Order: sequence, then structure tokens, then C-alpha cells
Amino acid sequence: MGGHFKLKKLLGAGSYGTVYLAKRVAKPNPIGAVATSNDGENFAVKVMPRPEEGSVEKWMSDEELRLQATVAGHRNILQVREASYETLKGEKFGCIRMDLCEGGDMNRAVLRGMLMLDKEEQVRSALLQVIDGVMHCHEQGVYHRDLKPANILCSMEGEEVRVRIADFGLATQEAMMSDGTVAGTKSFMPPECICPELRRPNYSPALQDLWAVGMIVAGTLSGEFPWRTARMSDPSFRFYMENPTRLGELIPRASDEVVQILQYVFRTDPFSRIMLEQLREVVGKVPLFKNEKRGFFDKLFGF
Repeated sequence: MGGHFKLKKLLGAGSYGTVYLAKRVAKPNPIGAVATSNDGENFAVKVMPRPEEGSVEKWMSDEELRLQATVAGHRNILQVREASYETLKGEKFGCIRMDLCEGGDMNRAVLRGMLMLDKEEQVRSALLQVIDGVMHCHEQGVYHRDLKPANILCSMEGEEVRVRIADFGLATQEAMMSDGTVAGTKSFMPPECICPELRRPNYSPALQDLWAVGMIVAGTLSGEFPWRTARMSDPSFRFYMENPTRLGELIPRASDEVVQILQYVFRTDPFSRIMLEQLREVVGKVPLFKNEKRGFFDKLFGF
């Protein structure tokens, strides 16, 4: 991977690999050789067991890299810098070098005080960046399917929090998919994907992403998500289904204007939902919080 590197600290782990903080170290050089300017560089590296040729795992790994490359170049997409196979402790692994986001994911950025949920304009900027990143993906024909705070990474650039969308392991370029191909994190999935009473034979990954963005907006503004899953067995979701105009009771810190637009995001008929562009316009213009609810939140992301 462009030279030797040392794994320094575990940053996160999931079903598709483990992410470490890594530091580039100089290759053994002849006496008198000069170190390169990249020696000592810190970066993130995703480490995965090397898949066998022809396996499903190999196809998924290659597909993730291909789709990540398709959406590369946008400031709100995590950039993959290099991919290679490396030998670590005598075993071969697939390694993907990525930009380091020192704030971690959105949850950790809040806990560390990087993303301050009582600073309305900082929150607005972060949410707009999430929406911009997703819109860019969709413009390139790529649908993420696993949008959630854990897959949105944060770093500081001057006074601004910059966010980047990461982990395209479940992404697709299929505009419509069959019910049997549902994938993602259930807490952020729309009812047509997981609610027995509302499931459909086919679903739109783009509208799945829209629903997830709505959940991120709601959770960020209110300090908690309106429901755990979009199923009738979930009391909060059932309350919403029976009383759509009372969504504000489930996200009490969000402004009336935001609650109103989220009612259009959370429509159970997926094809009657608003577009990301409309959600962006509202988030960019209206008050985000109820005046009496401003202040630091004592409830953070619960997933």
C-alpha cells in the first residue's frame, strides 16, 4: 500500500471489515536515503479478510470499490485513496486506505463536542452536506441503502464541520429492486422494506435513502429518533400511522416547518414522498428548532 504502515488504533468494526487508524512508516532504505514527504502520514485503513477469487465476498468487495469510485470527487463523499492486498501477521488481507476523519461518525462527533447540537447553523451545515452527498450519489446513479449516523464521518475544517458519507458496501445502481433483496439497517429503513402490512414486491433504493435522510434529520434535531423501526409493532410508528399530523410529538425539539416537511418524507406511499431537493430547500431556509427547545441535548443517537 504505497509503502509500509502500522496499525495504531481501532476506529470501528462491522460485518464487512474493521477500520483502523494507521500511520505510514518508511520502507527500509539504503544508508543515506532520504525519507519521503508521506512518511508519518496518518490515515484510515479498512481491513478485510482476503476473499477467494470467484466468491460472493470478492464480488461484493469489488462492487463496493467500483461504486465508491463512481461517486468519488465530491467533498461530502469519503475518498478511497488506495486499495491493495497486504500481509499482516503472516495472513493476507484486503486493505482500503481512506481519508482520516478525526471526529469519527456523527454519534462520536456529538459526544466529543465537535458537532454542537445547540448551534443551529452548524447543524444546518452538517445536514445540508449529508443531503448534498446523497444527491450527488443519486445523480451518478448510485444508491447507498445504509445511510445512518454511523456511516457519516466528521472532521473539522477551520470553523466548519465537514461531513463525508462512507461505507458503500450495500450500495447499488439498480433503480428498482425486488422485495427479496432488501438490505440496510432496520432502524433507518422505510416501511415498504420492513413492515409486513406495507411491504411491496419491489422497492426504490433512492426512496429508501430519502427515508433514511429524513430519520437523520429528525434524530439530529430532536436528540432521538421518532421510532425504532417503521413497523406497526413499534408503538411510536403505529402512533404516527394513526396520527400523521402529530409527528411533532415524536420529535418535539424540531420546528413546525421541519416537522411539516418530514411528514412528506415519511409518507407510507413511497411514490408520494417529496424529493431530496425539496427537503434540502426547506432545511436550508427555515428555523430548525423550536425556540423554547434550544440548548444542548441530553439525549443523543440511540442506534
